[in-house]
Amino acid sequence: MEIYSKIDSDRFGIKIGKTTESFFYDKNIEEGVNYFIKNNFELIIIRIDFSFLNLINGLEKYGFTIKDTQTTLYYMLKDEQSKNLFDISKICRRNDCYKIREFKPSDTEMIVNLSKSCFNNYGHYSMNKRLNSKDCNDVYVDWAYNSCINENVANKIFVAEKNDEVVGYIAYKINHQENKKYVAGVIGAISSEHRGNGLFYDIDVAALEWGTTNDFDWEENNVLSNNYAVLKSHIKAGFKPNKFIVTLHGWMDEIKI
Repeated sequence: MEIYSKIDSDRFGIKIGKTTESFFYDKNIEEGVNYFIKNNFELIIIRIDFSFLNLINGLEKYGFTIKDTQTTLYYMLKDEQSKNLFDISKICRRNDCYKIREFKPSDTEMIVNLSKSCFNNYGHYSMNKRLNSKDCNDVYVDWAYNSCINENVANKIFVAEKNDEVVGYIAYKINHQENKKYVAGVIGAISSEHRGNGLFYDIDVAALEWGTTNDFDWEENNVLSNNYAVLKSHIKAGFKPNKFIVTLHGWMDEIKI
């Protein structure tokens, strides 16, 4: 399994590996750690489903530390008989003072600037104090920019607009799993001045309409588990928490062999 992360290694100037619990399906923790060291990784980032709690605790004993936790929320658009479950007539927008619409290329600069202000000291990179803080913040700014220009990152963006200004957005990526088609939220943000107005909820409604029209099986969003406002917004729109993910970092020069 290839775990080398070129994008992270280039950004931070060290050799970084990224993987999941699947890396340990055919090896124990000691074997995994020895692999990291043998292949000259300096930092390993692992995202693990919380159901693998023994693996998480085992990595902690070796010196890995938890840097964030995320909740995955799902909205099933079809039942087992492929009947549509989303009924727009039963859901109404919460705020008519904003326009919810699809992204335009001219929105790119506003989305980038919005992301700069919203993702300062955010997420698992910023919780690792050995990493340069500006490089950590740039992760999300670059992610937002690439969502605007690269369909391999995001296929669709819905924005909230007021007075010709983009004040919120969520980017989405279409994915396939076996014979199912679903859409996952990639990145999103709401301007601090416009929070509390139900904008994520309204963007969710637009995305669910789009998903139903395009015959998706479900939609999902990942949210930091302590971001209660955003969790509540998605739940109000009908999303249900279904998965809990832990992100750990391990510096090889701090590993306890």
